Amino acid sequence: MEDKTITDQNEPTQSIDDAESIKSVKFSPLEPVKPQGGEGSSKNMDMLMDVHIPVLVELGKTEMLMRDVMALTPGSIIELDSLAGEPVKISVRGKVIAFGEVVVVDENFGVKITRIASTT
Repeated sequence: MEDKTITDQNEPTQSIDDAESIKSVKFSPLEPVKPQGGEGSSKNMDMLMDVHIPVLVELGKTEMLMRDVMALTPGSIIELDSLAGEPVKISVRGKVIAFGEVVVVDENFGVKITRIASTT
């Protein structure tokens, strides 16, 4: 039998005869880790409760030519694609999670949740 050599830039030269000594390895099946006493999962959830997540409320959007953007001044009005009274979208990391309506609370704008978005 002719001895041929296989080369790879990252590995030392090895002959085909050496490759015949490779053995397969069998692993035991993996089993899910179960929290003990049910408290493990609630502790993990408690850690997540203090994580800050950016929330975006989208009132509407539009596209404008650069010359129109450059011409904006105080008092300019930008027409949006949504109608007055239409629900605003509430998104977390690009995914819409709810809809709501704009409200004023102590001279600040806020959003009252009117509907939770479906998960499908």
